[in-house]
Amino acid sequence: MLKPVEEREERLLQLQFIKNNLQSSLNFTFKRQDKIRKSREYSELKAYGKVFRSKRLVFNYQQSEHSRLGVIVTKKVGNAVIRNRVKRWIREVFRLHKEVFRSPLELVIIPRSSDLSYNHIKRDFLFFAEKYNEKIYNNDN
Repeated sequence: MLKPVEEREERLLQLQFIKNNLQSSLNFTFKRQDKIRKSREYSELKAYGKVFRSKRLVFNYQQSEHSRLGVIVTKKVGNAVIRNRVKRWIREVFRLHKEVFRSPLELVIIPRSSDLSYNHIKRDFLFFAEKYNEKIYNNDN
């Protein structure tokens, strides 16, 4: 029979092993290939893509072979600190929830207003994902 200290150490080792295996199996990074970086790519998406508008965000999107994100935050949203915070929130929501989409897409998100929070962005993003998946599902049938 193990002593309480040994049991605790054994349990900590098991948890560490589980954590390491989980982190290696789930890839939540936001890599360079996940970003839309060139002005030409933004222009093509605006010209040939589709638009979905929510109360606080505008989504320009089109299907592609790999999911990618671009963010445009205008001065209307706030000063540089606020704009950068909103961009970080949008990238974080995309990074965590990009697997929600049934098919990969290129996506540009443009905030409309300055009264944004992480939860607003997440809610609107997941609402868009739901509508996008419905559209993809209906087109497949």
